[in-house]
Amino acid sequence: MPINFNQRQWDILREAGNICAGNATVALSHILFRKIELHVPRLQLVELDKMEKIFTQNSNPLIGIHMETLGAVEGSALLIFQEESGYTLMEMVVGGLGKQTRVVTQIGISALKEVGNIVISSYLSTLSSLSRLPVFPSCPQFISGMPLMIMKNAFNTLERTASHAVLIETFFQEPITAVSGRFFIAFDPLSIKRLLKAFENHKR
Repeated sequence: MPINFNQRQWDILREAGNICAGNATVALSHILFRKIELHVPRLQLVELDKMEKIFTQNSNPLIGIHMETLGAVEGSALLIFQEESGYTLMEMVVGGLGKQTRVVTQIGISALKEVGNIVISSYLSTLSSLSRLPVFPSCPQFISGMPLMIMKNAFNTLERTASHAVLIETFFQEPITAVSGRFFIAFDPLSIKRLLKAFENHKR
């Protein structure tokens, strides 16, 4: 049974999501030494068994980083790229490779893990500061494959404990190289209710 949110609660969650996504984008910009364009995050309550529709809009293989959110707020975070963008990002981070590669190397995986760790940790650190709740990430996991497989692997834990989740989706792009990616973070409704209570207590 999903939890219903009123408009004020959605506004609070949207504002927090914007701040967190903005800080995560700044962190990514610092890693790459480039300006990153951020699209306004989209917030929605989704049925977990229908979440695949969001991911199967594109049938091309993806690569990315997955991390669980731990502490007072349980959920999953996913930073994904089309393969072309993912490879380019690896080269931008590692640097000095001399030519573009389309083979995933251990150095490339480590570079992408570092990017994912910094971006997702920045998001969760901001969320923790806003709510004053302990929220932290698990170790980053490299994932690759078709969208549906990635979705099932990333959100498998949530599917076992809840029927619905609050999903925050952000699209970002580096305009010069056209590197672009999508950032998803999903929390189970009970964790969101805990966040809302913390936000409201903090504003008093």
